[in-house]
Amino acid sequence: MVALPTSRADLDIAAQTRLDHAMERLRSFHDGDAALLEVVGLGPDAIPVLRDLLFTREPSGLFQSRCRAVEALALLKGFSVLADFLRLRRDPSDPVERLGEDAVKSAAGRALARLREPWVYELLLALANERPLLGILAGVGSFLHDDSIPIFVAALGEDDLRLTAHGILLSFGKAAWSALIAAALDRGEDQRAESESHLRKRRSALVLLLDGGISRRSWSKLRDLMDDRDLQVALLTCELCVEIGSAQDRTKLCRRLKDLRRSADWSAGERIDKLSKAAECDQR
Repeated sequence: MVALPTSRADLDIAAQTRLDHAMERLRSFHDGDAALLEVVGLGPDAIPVLRDLLFTREPSGLFQSRCRAVEALALLKGFSVLADFLRLRRDPSDPVERLGEDAVKSAAGRALARLREPWVYELLLALANERPLLGILAGVGSFLHDDSIPIFVAALGEDDLRLTAHGILLSFGKAAWSALIAAALDRGEDQRAESESHLRKRRSALVLLLDGGISRRSWSKLRDLMDDRDLQVALLTCELCVEIGSAQDRTKLCRRLKDLRRSADWSAGERIDKLSKAAECDQR
């Protein structure tokens, strides 16, 4: 951490003028990105003004200049300022302002994670448990601590978080398998009316298990999902069976694919035909 100037009054007039000019450019739509290094070049003297910008609410929802302030603070090692901002837990009621605030929080979470300290992980983990945002998830995921895996599994059900969660879970490798298997098997409380987000989580868990090269030993826990009500879950499990199923499993697989083919649309039908060919099923 760097020592912060106590106030702008500690700067001489020339330094204040340079700082004012650089900050004006940083807030500009046209010059903001180019001004980032100019602000950083002024050193720790810029940190109090950057803090002011970061903490200022923006009802319009515009977030670009505040995100530049986040990056400048990270480059200046002003991590304590980023942590203070994230600890605010500020959630505006206005949806437009909240959208901008979330973008700045995400940027701050990613930037703070560059400081590889245990307290940073604990702060980001607490934030992710309360309300996961992309940058917060990315920050937590960069530590690759196994106790955070459930957060990323849960995020698989959210459209805006799924790709980030998918990439992080792949990085965990075998450590994530048990949680992913449990997610794939969990049909929810009401199996007759499973929510779409819950289905997306189960499907994504199976995709990850396919991508991650799950073991034959783990396959035994999943084979019954070939009979799942959801077509996508059933087909993903059939793909797993082609990869690692036994000869007996493949016999069941061929019967199941034949049943699914009867009611499948053209897209699913093509997929079923490819699986049948891969499994060397008799398609007569």
